[in-house]
Amino acid sequence: MSRDNNKIYISNSPFINGHKIVDFVWNAHLDENLDLWMDLHLESDRYDEEEEYKDDLEEIDDISEENAEKQLWINYDHCIISSTYWNNKGIKINEIDNFDFKSINNKVFIVDPLPIDFDDTEKLAFGISMLGNDTLAQNEITFLDTSEFGVFDIKWKGKVANTYLGEKEFDYEFYVYMKNIRFEGINIHPSLKKDQVINFIQSNNFNHFELLDADDSTLENYILKLKKVL
Repeated sequence: MSRDNNKIYISNSPFINGHKIVDFVWNAHLDENLDLWMDLHLESDRYDEEEEYKDDLEEIDDISEENAEKQLWINYDHCIISSTYWNNKGIKINEIDNFDFKSINNKVFIVDPLPIDFDDTEKLAFGISMLGNDTLAQNEITFLDTSEFGVFDIKWKGKVANTYLGEKEFDYEFYVYMKNIRFEGINIHPSLKKDQVINFIQSNNFNHFELLDADDSTLENYILKLKKVL
């Protein structure tokens, strides 16, 4: 089956045509230890948004296994996969040079490979709400450069265990291919001092970023944004 871009497909889901992505954010954050982490956030449309429904009487009379499974999914509304929504850690960039846009082109990030420790899931890079708050592992994330600086196609797949309903087998897989996603910048931890961040920029040759000032003396609302290309 062919797959459309900007949709999420989940194996073993009753919705074989996938779901549109209504929100996708690619950014990063600099933590209090000056460690750099890459973040992704994805939200799908409602599970039943593209379904063609029968009339109400037919729906009530339909007690098929397929319809019952669809109703189960609909109860959970939509899918969220995110390193920011539940304050997961994201992808650590061990070497700052690896975050250079040229070096990440065609790079595959393998994140949280199986097996994982189900007693330590707060350390996983991403959280997921599929059928409740489930568990995501074995992420494979590929960045593909476009002709525009700081804009990439992003291919992302991973495995999901429906731990909210008590399962520990990774029986679900998802696949996403997002087109033309712009890097939104690097959020700065509010505990950092401005001179620390400026030194970080200079020492790591982040010449293509600029520090945008907030209205107060803290860094709570500071962000490193890509400079505009003239």
